[in-house]
Amino acid sequence: MSYIPQNAGSIVLPKDTGVGLKVDRASPTFGFRDIIGQIELRGSGANDPTFSTYTGTALRAYHFSASVMQECFFVYHIPHDYVPGTDIYFHMHWSNAAATPNTGDVIWGFEYTYARGYNQQAFPATSTVTVTQACPATRYQHNIAETAAVTIANLEVDGLILVRAYRDAAAGGDTCTDAVFGHTADVHYQSTGMATKNRNYPFYS
Repeated sequence: MSYIPQNAGSIVLPKDTGVGLKVDRASPTFGFRDIIGQIELRGSGANDPTFSTYTGTALRAYHFSASVMQECFFVYHIPHDYVPGTDIYFHMHWSNAAATPNTGDVIWGFEYTYARGYNQQAFPATSTVTVTQACPATRYQHNIAETAAVTIANLEVDGLILVRAYRDAAAGGDTCTDAVFGHTADVHYQSTGMATKNRNYPFYS
């Protein structure tokens, strides 16, 4: 891909979709970044995790039951450096604060729906993906449970992914007998390392 050096020290790349900065000279590919999530709760009911003491006397986090399904909610905005046509990966940051953690499996689920912006699409019926991860024996160990690649049709800049993230403790495969702490859920995506030329749709014209 050609570029034009500028006297001011910047470079100019083509404005086209899928153009950007790649990493690894031997096998060039677009690198990954995170879309950061903020936990939101319904605010009442048995399916809300408890905001409980995590460590020390004052630090708190959301405690997900070992016996019933508990859930939280996220909205992810697709940034302007997203590589069109590439997959994403949901992942939960979590840990176990039990004095002696049980090493059974924890199942995290992500129910999601996506719609393009600028009056292009309505939010369709949801899809669900899960990931199972064994709990380490180390107290407070920082775990990241990441799903397999998720393909979302028409995923593009300024679209929104609405997500219900949950621990499916009532499922047969969730064998960890401890309540665990979910700290946040993020999305890994591939990045061009660039902005789009246009702030609104169409982004690359």
